[in-house]
Amino acid sequence: MVYRILLSALILLSVQSVFATHNRAGEISFIQLDELTIRMTITTYTKTSSNSADRDSLAVFWGDGTSEFVLRSNGDGLELDNDVKLNTYIADHTYPGINTYTISFMDPNRVENILNVNPPYSIDVPFYLETTFTFLNTQFQGINNSPVLLQAPLDFACVNQPFIHNPNAFDADGDSIAYELVVPLQSEGNPVPDYIFPDQISAGPNNNISLDEKTGDFVWDSPKIQGEYNIAIRIKEYRNGILISSMIRDMQILVKTCDGQPPKIESIDELCVVAGEFVDIDLLITDPDLGDLVEWTGTGGPFQQTPSGANLVQDSTFTSMPFTTKLQWQTECTHIREQPYQVVIRAVDNSEGSTGLSTLKTIRIKVVGPPPLGLTAETLDDAISLEWNFPYECQNPDDFFQGFSVWRRELSNPFDVDTCDNGLNGKGYQKIEFNTTLNNGTSYSYLDEDISNDKTYCYRILAEFALLSSTGNPFNRIESLASEEVCLQLSRDLPLITKVD
Repeated sequence: MVYRILLSALILLSVQSVFATHNRAGEISFIQLDELTIRMTITTYTKTSSNSADRDSLAVFWGDGTSEFVLRSNGDGLELDNDVKLNTYIADHTYPGINTYTISFMDPNRVENILNVNPPYSIDVPFYLETTFTFLNTQFQGINNSPVLLQAPLDFACVNQPFIHNPNAFDADGDSIAYELVVPLQSEGNPVPDYIFPDQISAGPNNNISLDEKTGDFVWDSPKIQGEYNIAIRIKEYRNGILISSMIRDMQILVKTCDGQPPKIESIDELCVVAGEFVDIDLLITDPDLGDLVEWTGTGGPFQQTPSGANLVQDSTFTSMPFTTKLQWQTECTHIREQPYQVVIRAVDNSEGSTGLSTLKTIRIKVVGPPPLGLTAETLDDAISLEWNFPYECQNPDDFFQGFSVWRRELSNPFDVDTCDNGLNGKGYQKIEFNTTLNNGTSYSYLDEDISNDKTYCYRILAEFALLSSTGNPFNRIESLASEEVCLQLSRDLPLITKVD
């Protein structure tokens, strides 16, 4: 019955489409509160001046056959520059069981005159968002929170100049993220009509778009026609190689004819550090247009850490160019992750009033666990005794540090440890002990009794980390850098041939 009432309300709103021209961009995210309950947040960016289409509530369909109206959570919405209003709608919902569900909402109209959506009648096209997620077995697989998109889905580009945008997804659970360019939707499984990818408007060799599936960098080189465009990016979340959620961000790009050029940011692309090291990255910000002032901001996982979050040195007020600043971050053991953290630096100048011309720089920082130190080996009767340093640098907090794994191979593999290459996969070692913390207060130890006298055995140690489920089961395991290798060649105890005819 509720579903029919909501559907009737939506049909009534669609009849009023001529007055309801306001949706620019948005997405649906969630956090998991307990085994079957989530807290959903719909974020929309609308046209402030479309007062008659302002939504103090949205009809949300939970994907389990139920639906409800959800009131706006940020009052009357937050009015931003350039006729934009930011709206959030937050609600909790409990599902009937472990399964895969799709949360969605549909509002009758987008803004008018989007060049690549049903041109020239984008106002008649509904705005639809969805997020699909799977409840995991919380006792063994942990909870599942969606990624959070830290870069706003509205941006400005210039005719005949390269444009870059990045949603900058951050996943607090350490799951891996992938990005995919898709066609915006007007309802479930139904793409918007007559959609044209932006580079197909005035197509040519100097008009191309691309999306880096790993970093999320969307590059358009270069727009040819000014106006408003929409693209949609699917952000996919994986745990242990299995897709566990996906959200569609529908975003808007305003292409303008610009007199100047955007700022430039020079810095490294990637960095790998051992937990405990201090990150100190130089950022050179310049602007090709003499006299332009530039301000800069940073978003990304390192800024979300509490305590010990990253920061940008110096104020980000409009400043004369060129200027060198720094991205600094004191890493800690709790920052160890299998997936790199991503930082997006955005620089915007004052050449175009309240919008300005902007550019982005994406930097990926991987924080790895330090290698166990001081590994030694000696024969002990019919076994090999291993010892290494106690305490281990990152053995606290003990709800994250899971212990050590012991790895063995026959004959040596004397590779140099690469800070960006944690673990021992592909190195020819076999794990013979999974989680040991055996120690005497001065050293950790392990006794390998499964040996033969005609072998040469080589060992390395890894520290292992993981998040814990509600019942203490580890998930999203992370391996440290490998220790140095130690080898022992055992006596063969075989007859030796001294003379041959």
